[in-house]
Amino acid sequence: MTVKQIAQYLLLIAASFSISSCESVDDNRVPPVRVFINLGNTGLWNTYGVSGYGNYRFFSKKDRIPNNYSYTEKEYTGFGGVLLIYGVNGPLAYDRACPNEAKQDVVLNIDKENFEAVCPKCGSRFNVCEAYGAPLSGPALDNQYGMRRVGMTPANGGWIISN
Repeated sequence: MTVKQIAQYLLLIAASFSISSCESVDDNRVPPVRVFINLGNTGLWNTYGVSGYGNYRFFSKKDRIPNNYSYTEKEYTGFGGVLLIYGVNGPLAYDRACPNEAKQDVVLNIDKENFEAVCPKCGSRFNVCEAYGAPLSGPALDNQYGMRRVGMTPANGGWIISN
């Protein structure tokens, strides 16, 4: 096992203890704004989807991200946009708004070294690949605020991201 794999394993164990402790994580702090992104065929998924651990993509209809994606009037990207990332068991999606800040314009970025979501304002960090958006550090951990997850449904060689 490499040092990086050991560190990831220890983070997973720590996140598991955090989630299973007597305190529960509140992953409903970000408002439940509608999400629907149709990547439900092989061509769309191969172009805009993710594959391979830690591979990620952001979606925001308001900000036209990704800039070459043609949003339809029936597509929605939640409160703060959508983070699509490939975790240990396949693709996962989250609302991109920081749950500690709970503001549309305070969105999480990805730390490319360890594939954690990070808030540029409060510094909170979240495990998005292995612990379903559980807080790892910062005020979100102190308050037990987790990221709002978004559903993933397989469809025709791709996925539909929706809540």
